[in-house]
Amino acid sequence: MPVISVVCPVFNESGCLDELYRRLTATLLEICESHELILVDDGSSDGSWEIIAALSARDSRVHGIRFSRNFGHHLSISAGLDYTRGDWVVVMDSDLQDLPESIPELYARATEGFDIVLACRSIRRDSWFKRTTSHLFHKIYAFFTDTVYDAQQGVFRIMSRRVVGVLRQMREHNRNFGVLVDWAGFRRSRIFVEHAARYAGKTKYTLAKQIDLALHTILSVSDRPLMYAMYMGLCMTAFAVLFCAFLVAIAIAGRSGISGYGTLAAAIFFVGGLTIFTVGMVGIYVGRILTQVQGRPLYVVAETSGYDSDVPVAFEDATRSLSTAE
Repeated sequence: MPVISVVCPVFNESGCLDELYRRLTATLLEICESHELILVDDGSSDGSWEIIAALSARDSRVHGIRFSRNFGHHLSISAGLDYTRGDWVVVMDSDLQDLPESIPELYARATEGFDIVLACRSIRRDSWFKRTTSHLFHKIYAFFTDTVYDAQQGVFRIMSRRVVGVLRQMREHNRNFGVLVDWAGFRRSRIFVEHAARYAGKTKYTLAKQIDLALHTILSVSDRPLMYAMYMGLCMTAFAVLFCAFLVAIAIAGRSGISGYGTLAAAIFFVGGLTIFTVGMVGIYVGRILTQVQGRPLYVVAETSGYDSDVPVAFEDATRSLSTAE
């Protein structure tokens, strides 16, 4: 059984993989001989899988998992965790913005008695636009969930085996890896690491993907949007009652009331828009329930490389637990 497993989601990163393998291998050998590298190909179309398969054929410590299509960054991480076997598991991106050379420091801190050690980026080497949208997301996320999410954190971290076991039990479809780890708890620490510029290629997180991830993350952990919509409806009702009382009062006083179809039309459009917005929000929650109760797998593996069996370790562990219970 390997001591350290490294999980890297891959999506069109053919220009980074050879360098990623070289630097990871050199770094992990400084810690121990027993390690594995799990590269999860999330439906790449640039030849990334061919490079992963070649690395796996050359080095038995490299394992590849290829999805049947693009399922997303966080589901790729989940698949890697399902297949991992190490006592300690490192999760990092494959574009080399997370430096492999930081892993020994993460591992050293973890062995001091922590189950999770986060790699916080002191200075982000992303574009101004990406830093701005990320900061905005964390502010909105904190507002709707009443939690504090550190914007310096990415996916780069090391976790103990028992943390991975808890994460494997979480099978919701709409998932954010960092949020799930925070929910799991356990004793944790953090270190500050250097954040490098992308080694090759361009970022795959477009603005549309960032907005979609932010929306699904907020709705997956909190029902506060519905509560705020309810409060807004109560406030509008109270305002309508007061406004009606005001109209009655000026009518009794013999003064002319507020007239005009513009005011009426504006009120109708405002209330109608708010109603449609609230119904749409409820529809999103209902749709998420439908997706979950359908019971489909989180991802579909088309093929693997470097494994004797295509069955994830997580499923083997579950089967073993059931056999033991019987």
